[in-house]
Amino acid sequence: MSKGNNASNIVILGAGSIGCYLGGCLLAGNPELSSSLTFIGRERLQNDISKNGLTLTDWQGRDVFVDSAVVNFSVTNDALASADFILLCVKSQDTQEAATLIQAHANPNAVIVSFQNGVTNGDVLAKTLSQKVIKGMVPFNVFYEGKGHFHCGTEGNLAIEDKDGTCGSLLEKFNKALLHVTVYDDITAVQYGKLIMNLNNAVNALSGIPLKQQLGNRAYRLVMAKVLKEALHVFKAHGITVARTGKVIPKLMPTIMVLPNTLFQIVAASTLKIDPQARSSMYEDLALGRRTEIDFLNGEIERLGRLSGISTPVNSKIVALVKDAERKKKGSPMLLPAQLM
Repeated sequence: MSKGNNASNIVILGAGSIGCYLGGCLLAGNPELSSSLTFIGRERLQNDISKNGLTLTDWQGRDVFVDSAVVNFSVTNDALASADFILLCVKSQDTQEAATLIQAHANPNAVIVSFQNGVTNGDVLAKTLSQKVIKGMVPFNVFYEGKGHFHCGTEGNLAIEDKDGTCGSLLEKFNKALLHVTVYDDITAVQYGKLIMNLNNAVNALSGIPLKQQLGNRAYRLVMAKVLKEALHVFKAHGITVARTGKVIPKLMPTIMVLPNTLFQIVAASTLKIDPQARSSMYEDLALGRRTEIDFLNGEIERLGRLSGISTPVNSKIVALVKDAERKKKGSPMLLPAQLM
């Protein structure tokens, strides 16, 4: 694909909460995309959006509606053949399967942008695909409220690794959609910064309560402090640099987490913007009886710890608890802090 491609055809592959939110915002800000943006996802969401359209809200007051008549939602992979940009939003455990689909169906000149959690997806894609792969990062949380309503409950700019300027026209469309994107030459440290933030996803899912309520409880924060200390320890052992993805410096997070509630609320007011409605995507996965990304989040800390001979008992316990909840398919087990340690 040549530099400055006009992004005439965009496909959201794996249109779940993040994919529907990104695609919906793109449509709302760029009406001309109504005939050239395709969502590929589950039949359940296709039926819901066909009936209700897309409602997109966020913690800052975004509230837009996209009529179902202009939403092209498919449960087949046919649109991949003509895609100029494929925004990949599948769960990390589905990355290899998605790469195989792209390899079989996509335009060889398409650009693949991985808007996924975890730190390994870009490398997995690059090993399988001949197409150009762009690593990306979504800093915010999106929760599916039902009836076509997707709510973004936390702050942050999207990020991509695009030192060659391949995504220029796509970035213009994101900016018109008021989804601002920070561009990096190397996004690795940013991805590890996001991984640090994502380690709370499992704690939130296991607690069964909204993010703001969970982080407002010092007992849960004491669990998070131990989770973060283990992660930072194994990162140091592997020489991994962790960049801040918001206003909080990663190495200070364990200290912030153990602050008394009054002090924590003061710090959080200026550094952690969280909507009272926000929950982690892992909570939603448990509620729907789906596999989670735990192996690519806290499980990645456990894996790195094993490689360096460092014990990670709290992250390992959380991985085991999430997998137990997956097997039971009864949603969040609503565990108390002491049960997570």
